[in-house]
Amino acid sequence: MFTLCFTLSAQDGVSTGGAHVWDRLLCAIDQFESGQVALDFVAGVALANDASVRVLHIREVPKMGRVLPLESPAEAEDLVRDAVLSLGMRGAASAGRSCSALEDQVAARIVKEAQLWECQAIILGSRRLRGISRLSGRSVRERILRVSSLPVLVAPAAESNGIYWPPRFRSERGHPAVAHGR
Repeated sequence: MFTLCFTLSAQDGVSTGGAHVWDRLLCAIDQFESGQVALDFVAGVALANDASVRVLHIREVPKMGRVLPLESPAEAEDLVRDAVLSLGMRGAASAGRSCSALEDQVAARIVKEAQLWECQAIILGSRRLRGISRLSGRSVRERILRVSSLPVLVAPAAESNGIYWPPRFRSERGHPAVAHGR
């Protein structure tokens, strides 16, 4: 989906016309490589439109109490901090936060955060689900499309979609250097 809002502006008393796209974007990232591709994508959109970016990472908490989340709250905060720093180094104004939500509430939480921050579009990464997961239509992206009135842009899929490890946690081979407790 792509929506343009046309506005007319005046500069020195002369109408310049033009298209105003967005000036506040929400980029929802996950702990997979698709989240990093979404960051690259949102950086391009933000810089092209002089927009600010709100980075949001929701730590998915499984419904079943015996299953641990994929990351700790501190790791989720680090992911957001790295994303905001990365966008800032590219010249995009950004802020961010992480929070936790039950796995079936993630889509609604993303939409709620976009409304609270008064964003005009939501940008997500694409994980390219396979098999039953794809057929069920129960991905976060599909649920956001159903409940949000905002335009939703989906960044191209990552070549592989493993868990993203920030550089400080990688060994020389690119794999995790240490195991982190959850």
